[in-house]
Parts: sequence; C-alpha cells; structure tokens
Amino acid sequence: MKWLVSVVMPAYNCANYIRESIHSILAQSYTHFELIIWDDGSTDETVNQIKTITDSRIILHQDSENKGYPAVMNSLFSVVSGDFVMIQDADDLAQPDRIKKLVALLEANPAYDLIGSHLIKFYSNKKRKNVHSELSAHKLNQSFINYSRPDITFATLMMRRNVTEIPFRNLMFITRAQDIDWLFRVSEKHLLMNGDEYLYCYRQHDQSMSNDNKLEHLYNYFFWDYICFITQCRRKKNIDVLQPAYESQLLDFLNALIKRKKATDPVFWERHLAYRARRNGHWLEALSYALDAIKSHPFKKAGYQCLYKILSRNFQ
Repeated sequence: MKWLVSVVMPAYNCANYIRESIHSILAQSYTHFELIIWDDGSTDETVNQIKTITDSRIILHQDSENKGYPAVMNSLFSVVSGDFVMIQDADDLAQPDRIKKLVALLEANPAYDLIGSHLIKFYSNKKRKNVHSELSAHKLNQSFINYSRPDITFATLMMRRNVTEIPFRNLMFITRAQDIDWLFRVSEKHLLMNGDEYLYCYRQHDQSMSNDNKLEHLYNYFFWDYICFITQCRRKKNIDVLQPAYESQLLDFLNALIKRKKATDPVFWERHLAYRARRNGHWLEALSYALDAIKSHPFKKAGYQCLYKILSRNFQ
C-alpha cells in the first residue's frame, strides 16, 4: 500500500444511498486512501447523512448552490493528493477489493493511464445484471479514433493523477454525457484499458438524474452526434466550439439534427421517453408517452408499435 489513492465522489441529492456508497469504500481491503466528497448544493439530507459517518479519511466539500457535474468534477480533481485517482458515484457501490485490484492493474500496465472494469447493474427489485466491457485495449482506444462508442464506463475508472489535469467541459446545450466528452479528450493524450473483473456495482433507480424524463431536453437525444461534432472540430480544424462565439453554430447543428430525425421518424421523442419510463418501471408514464405518439400521428404505425412494446411482458 505504498500508493495513496484519492477516491472522488460527486454528490447531489442522494441522501437515500450515499451512506451505503461511503461504507463500500471504507470497507475496502486497500486502506491507504482518501475519500473526497463534493456536495453540489444538495437540497435534501445528503450532507447530514455524510456527517453521520466518522472516519479521518473522509474529506467533505460543499457548494452553496448547484453548479453542475463538470464544475464538481473539476473541483474534485483540483484537490486530490493521491498517486492514483478513483471515481465512485454517490449512489453506487464498490466491491471490497476494487481499489486493491485497480492499483495492481495500473502497476502491472505502466503504458496505460486509465483502467476500468466490468460492472454489475442492480435494481430495486434485487435483480442483477453483469455488464461486460471491452477487454481488447487496442479496440477500445481505436474506438475513440474512429468515433465509435467506447466500451468503457467512466464511473469504473482509476487513473494516474496527471490525467486529472484535463478538465471537464460544459457542453452548453447537452446536459448529459459530459463524461464521454471528457474521455474523448483524455484519449488524445492517454491510453485506456479495462480489467477483467466485476469491481463496480451500478445502481439503476428512478431517482437518478439520468433517468428523469421530465428533466431531459430534446437536444440530449443527439448527444452522440454532438460529441462527435465538437471532437471533429477540435481534432481536424483545431477549433473549440464550446465557446460563446460558436453558440449559434451549435444550435443550428442540433436543430438540423432534430429536423432530419422528425422527417423520417416524427414520434421518435415520444417513443424514446416511453421506453425510458418503461425501463425505469414507470408504467403509467410510459403509457402516456406512447399514447401521445399515437395521438400526434394516428396514421403512423410507430406509435402503435411503441404501445405494443410498452405493454409487452418481454420488454427490454
């Protein structure tokens, strides 16, 4: 345990889960770590729940107002002191040997600066699902070059401290996938790999911001096209379009995507929200979106197909 590990935990309105997440870190077999928690202006009992746990390795920072995920991650990166930095979301869990095994992988693979793992997705009904990640480091790193979906999960990562010098960016019109944008930026300077073990437990629950249909903006549907666009501008034209001067250009790009999508699939947004609600167990909400699709375009079969899938017992 010669290496100090900084475990960074962004937190926002996660009072129901954060104690369990903290304890999964405090129970690690590798004990030479600091746990840095940054509360992003929570309005529930998150901070009070953190303060009920006494351990000298816990360092708590608080913002008086909500600043958003990129700002919190940059704040966390600015205060780490460890040789390695590990991500841990405040509503997820770590397997007892997670730190130990990731440290061993970084030691054994000096050419790689970030290492992730497989994960176990678990649900409120106690159902569990193993999620396997890409084990070919060449394929993984090539995916960033080819603009294909990288099969690595940000929350599973441990990295060398120098990687944290690359900041998170505010994506302006997209409120999700900031971690994917960050990984693309990181991949231009560092190599990534996955270890062949299930070390991270991801909690699938309907209180997650990423699962809240009411908070999701239409632009978020096109996050992948958006990230590829800003990455291509940076790589091929050396232009950072995430600046105020390019705001209108970004809006034109997103609105053009919406227009083209609606031309071929006019109820895509209602179907998207219906499927998300159904996956999260919100039957009535899912049904409402499916019916909206039918009402808006009663002569299109897509809405009826959506309704059938929502009512199907074999929905995936």
